[in-house]
Amino acid sequence: MKITIASIILFFGLILSCAAQTTFNVKGVAVDTTDNNKVRATVTVINAKDSILIKFTRGNADGSFMLDGLTAGKFSLWVTHPDYADYTEKFTLDAANPTHDFKQIKLLLKERILQEVKIKGAPIELKIKGDTSEFNARAYVIQPNDKVEDLLKQVQGMTVDKDGKITFKGEQIKKILVDGEEFFGDDPLLVTKNLRADMVDKLQVYDKKSDQATLTGIDDGSRVKTLNVKLREDKKNGLFGKVSAGVGNSGFYNGQAMVNKFKGDYKFSAYGTTANNGINGLGYDDASRLGTNSSTLVVFDDGSSGYMSNRDEIDNSYYGGNGFPSARTGGFHYDTKWNEKKQSINTNYKIGVLALTNNINSISQQILPTTNTDPADNVINRSSDRNSYNHTFRQRGDVTFQSNPNASTSLKLAVDGTFKDIENYSSSVSTVANGAGKLLTRETQTQSENGKQKAFNASFLYSKKFTNPNRVFSWNVSESYNESNATIQFYSNIFSPAKTPADSVIDQSKPTRLSSSVLNSNITYNEPLTKTLSLGLNYGLGLNNSLSDRASFNKSGTGEYDILDTKFSNNYKFNQTLNQLGAIFNYKSTDTKTTLSFGTRASSVNFKQIDQYTNNIYKRSFINWSPQARFQHKMAPSEYVTVQYNGSNSQPSIDQIQPIRINTNPLYIVVGNPNLGPSFRHNISASYNMSQEISGKSLYISGSYSLVVNNLISKVDVDNNGRTVSQAVNLTDKSPMNYRVYAQMGRKFGIVNTSLTLQTYGNTSYSYTNNALNQSKNTTYEITGSLNLYKANKYSISVDGGPSYTFNTQSLQSFNSYNSAGANAYAYFSLYLPGKFQLSTDFQYYYQAAIKDAPAVNRPMLSASIHKNFLKNESLKFSITGNNLFNRDQNFRSIMPNGFNQSNYASIRRYFMVTLSWDFTKFGTTSTN
Repeated sequence: MKITIASIILFFGLILSCAAQTTFNVKGVAVDTTDNNKVRATVTVINAKDSILIKFTRGNADGSFMLDGLTAGKFSLWVTHPDYADYTEKFTLDAANPTHDFKQIKLLLKERILQEVKIKGAPIELKIKGDTSEFNARAYVIQPNDKVEDLLKQVQGMTVDKDGKITFKGEQIKKILVDGEEFFGDDPLLVTKNLRADMVDKLQVYDKKSDQATLTGIDDGSRVKTLNVKLREDKKNGLFGKVSAGVGNSGFYNGQAMVNKFKGDYKFSAYGTTANNGINGLGYDDASRLGTNSSTLVVFDDGSSGYMSNRDEIDNSYYGGNGFPSARTGGFHYDTKWNEKKQSINTNYKIGVLALTNNINSISQQILPTTNTDPADNVINRSSDRNSYNHTFRQRGDVTFQSNPNASTSLKLAVDGTFKDIENYSSSVSTVANGAGKLLTRETQTQSENGKQKAFNASFLYSKKFTNPNRVFSWNVSESYNESNATIQFYSNIFSPAKTPADSVIDQSKPTRLSSSVLNSNITYNEPLTKTLSLGLNYGLGLNNSLSDRASFNKSGTGEYDILDTKFSNNYKFNQTLNQLGAIFNYKSTDTKTTLSFGTRASSVNFKQIDQYTNNIYKRSFINWSPQARFQHKMAPSEYVTVQYNGSNSQPSIDQIQPIRINTNPLYIVVGNPNLGPSFRHNISASYNMSQEISGKSLYISGSYSLVVNNLISKVDVDNNGRTVSQAVNLTDKSPMNYRVYAQMGRKFGIVNTSLTLQTYGNTSYSYTNNALNQSKNTTYEITGSLNLYKANKYSISVDGGPSYTFNTQSLQSFNSYNSAGANAYAYFSLYLPGKFQLSTDFQYYYQAAIKDAPAVNRPMLSASIHKNFLKNESLKFSITGNNLFNRDQNFRSIMPNGFNQSNYASIRRYFMVTLSWDFTKFGTTSTN
C-alpha cells in the first residue's frame, strides 16, 4: 500500500514537473537606440502561420516586458510605440526552448529614420483599424523623386489608370485628403502627381462619413470612399516642388510648375500648367474641377432632387482621352492651425481655361417588336458624324474655417464661389435607315452657345457635447445659389424621302436664364439610453426657389430673330418645401467589436410649379421614406464583416411630369405624364475584410443587390421614319434589379505582390417599345490577376488584366444576341541602367469582340520613354517619350435595351516629346511648438 501511494505521488510530481517545464514565455527590454533610455512600448505576439493575434501587453516603466502562458510554435514579436518605428522579429518556442529572451530591443525614433536606415525587421505593410485600411509607405520601394501616384501603384488592391483615376478593391476613390485636410479642394491629380512619395508616412483608405455624422455619431448613411495621405513628421518643414517643360512634334507641348512650403501645421502650395497633350490636370475629374457641367441639380437632405438643365445635351467640354485639348490652369492652396490646433483655416483658389476640339463617329441599332410586315422595318440603324468645339474659362475660390474652443464644442464655416464663361459649337450630320439600308431621314444640324454661369455656396455646422460625451447636439445650415445665362443659336434641316415636303427646317435663337436658391437646415440630437445604446433624432427643413426662362425666336423678314415661338418657349417658377423627421438607434458593444444602427427618416415634400406665360399652377405633395440599417462586427483586429441596408424614394422629375418642350433634337420628342408616382429602391450590401500582417495575405469579399418597386421607365414609340416619342411611366408588375459580387485575394511573396480578383455584375431592366414590354438582362463575369515586383535601383514591373464575358438577352428579340467576350490589360515596366539611365514602357489594352452589325472594339495603347538623371540626388531628369505608338483612336461600345451604340473618337495620335524636369526639395527639422 505504501509503495502504491508513493508511486502515485511520484507520478503526479512528474506530471507537475513536466507541466512546469512546458510553460512557454517571451521577455525582453525595449530601449532607445540613441541613448538606451527605457521605452514603454506595446508588445504583441502573432502566430507566424496565419497572423492571428495570440497575446499582447504593455511594457513596464523600465521598458521590460514578459508574455507567458504561450504554447509551442512559431511566432512573430511586434513592438510598437507612436514615436518609434515598428520592430518585428520571428521566434520559435518548443520543449528545448520554452523561453525566448530578446534581451534589449532597440527602437529607432521615426525622426531619425533618414540617419539610421538599418532597422531590424521588415515594416508591416497593412494594418486594418476598424473599417480603415492603413498602408505603411515604408514597406514599399520608393525611387528618388517618386510621387504619390508611384506609391499607390504598389499598394495591393489599388489601381491607377492612365487618367489618374484611382480605385481600391473595385471602388473608386472619390476624395483625397492630406493629413485629413482638403488639398486644392481634394483635387486628386494635384495630390497624386505632385506630392513626393518620400513624404508619405501612411496611406489610409476608408468610407468617410458626413461631417455631421462624424460629430454626432448619428449615421445618416452618407459615405464617400476616401484616401488620406498622412505625411511624415520630418517632412512637414521644408520647401519642395517641381518644374518641367516638354516639346514634341506636331506642335505638342507640356509645361508645369508647382511649389510647396510646409512648416508644421502650415501649408502653402501654388501651381501652374499649360499643355495640349492631355497631361497636367486633364484627368477623369476635370468635369467638376473646371466646372464644365452646366446643369443645375437641386438635392435635398432626404435625397430627393429637382433637375433643371440649361443645355440640351451632355456637356462634353472636359477631356477624358477623346479629342484634342488645350489647357491652362493655376491656383494656390493655404491652410494652417493655431491656438494649440483649436482653430484652422483652409483656402483654395483655382483658375482654368480648357478648350477641346472633337470628332465623334457613332453607329447604333435599335430592334423594334416584330409588328411590321417587312422585317427590315423592325430594325432602326442610326449613324452620325459630329464635330464640336468647347471652351470654358473658370475661376473658383473657397474658404473653410474650423474652431474647437474646447473638447465639447465644434464650429465649421465654409463658403465658395465659382464663375464661368462658356463657348460651345457643334455641327453634325446624322442618318436613320431601316434594316435593309433604306434611308428614312437625314439631318444636318449646327448649334452654338455662349453663356455665363455663377454659383455660390455657404454652410454652417455647429456641434455641442454635454456632460455625458455621448449626448450631442448639432445644427447644419447650407445655402446654395446658382445662375446661368446663355444664348443658343440652333439650325436643323431634316430630309425625309417619304414626306411632302421632304425638308423640315428649324432656325432659332434661344436665350435661356436659369437660377436656383436652395436652403437646407438639419438639426440632430443624440441621446444615450444605456452604456451601449443611443437614440439619434433629427429634423430637416429644405426650401428651393428656382426659375427657368427659356425663349425660342424665329427669324423675321428683317433677318432678326424677333418672332417668339410660344410652342417651344416657357417661363417656369419652381417652389419646393421639405420637412423631414428621423430617428436612428445606435448600438455599440462594450468591447467595441460590434456596432449596429437602424432607423428611418420621413420627409413631407410640397411642390409647386407656375407657368408664368399662362399662370397655370401645378401642385404636388408626397411623402418620402428612407429606412436604413448597418451592422459591423470585428472578429479580430484585422478582420471584420459589414452588412447594411437602405431604402429610398425617387420622385418623378419636373421634366417627366410636365416637360419643358425642347426642339433641339427633332427626331426625339419627350412628352409628360402627370399621373406618375414615386418609385422605391431597396439596397442591401455586405462585405468581409481580412488581412494577415505578417504573412502578407488578404481577402476582401463584397456583394450588393438592389431592387426597384414601381420603377420609372421609358415608354418609346418609333414611327416608320425613325422619329421617337418618349414618355415616362410607372412599371407596376415588374421590378428591375442589379447586383455585384466581388472577391479579391492578395498575397505577398518577398518583393512580389500578387492578387486575384473575381467579380460578376449584372442587371435586369425593362422598357416599352411600341407598346411591347421588353426585358433586358446583362450579366458580366471578369477575372483579373495582378503582379507587382520591385527591386530598388534594378527594375519595376506591374502587370494586371484578364478576360471577361458579357451575356445580353432581350425578351422581344431572343433571337438577337449581343453576347461578347472582352479583355482588359495593363502593364508597366521600368529598367534601371548604369549611368543613371532608365527605360520604361506603359501598355494598356481594351477589347470587345465583334457582334452583329458592329465591329470589334480593339484599343491597344503603348507609350515608352528613356530617362537620364543628373545631379547627385538625381533631381534633374531628361526624358524622351513616345506616346500612342500604335497610333490608335479611341472607341467604345455600350449595350442598350433593344440595341447597341458604338462610337469612335478622334484623339491624340502618335507623337514624341522631349521633356526636362527638375524636382527641388529642402527639408529641415519640424518645430514641436
